[in-house]
Amino acid sequence: MIPMEPGPEDYARHIAEQRKRMQEAQAIAYLAHSRTGLMMKFLRRLADRVDPTGGARRSMR
Repeated sequence: MIPMEPGPEDYARHIAEQRKRMQEAQAIAYLAHSRTGLMMKFLRRLADRVDPTGGARRSMR
């Protein structure tokens, strides 16, 4: 939320926070619609079918 009378530091901090949120949202949208993102979702679903608990995948990381 923007304060009623923001000072230059408050305004700069607000802009930086807004920019960070927009970049995070852009990254999420990119992964949701890109070929790489679609492949990641497919592979995650496939791995969940093979190993629903994820126990075997934990040791691979």
